[in-house]
Amino acid sequence: MTLLVQCEFQVQRPDHEPEFIRLARALASASAEEPGTLRYQWFVTQRPGRYSILEEYVDADAAETHNGNVGALLVQLFSVAELVSVSFYGELNKYLRDWSSGRAGVSIHAPL
Repeated sequence: MTLLVQCEFQVQRPDHEPEFIRLARALASASAEEPGTLRYQWFVTQRPGRYSILEEYVDADAAETHNGNVGALLVQLFSVAELVSVSFYGELNKYLRDWSSGRAGVSIHAPL
C-alpha cells in the first residue's frame, strides 16, 4: 500500500514568499527524479501565505529516503515557513513514527 502525506505550511513573513516558492519548486524538481516518489504536488490555498502539498510514495521507506535526499532544501524551507499540519495515510515505518511522536499538528490514518 502506498503512503499519502498531506502537509500545510504558513510562510512566516510576506517577504519570504518568493523564497518559499523557489524552494517548493526545487523540492518538486528533486522529487521528480526519485523512483519511490509517485506524486509531489504543491497547492496554493485561499489563505494568504498558506500552501499545501500532497506527497505519495510507494511506501514509508521511500518517504524516508525522500527526506534524506532533500534534507538541505527542507532546512531552508523551514527557515521561511512553519509546518502547520501533517496528515499521513498508510503504514508508517519507525523513522516516521519517531518523527511524528509528540509533534503538534500530526494526524496518522492507518488503513483498515
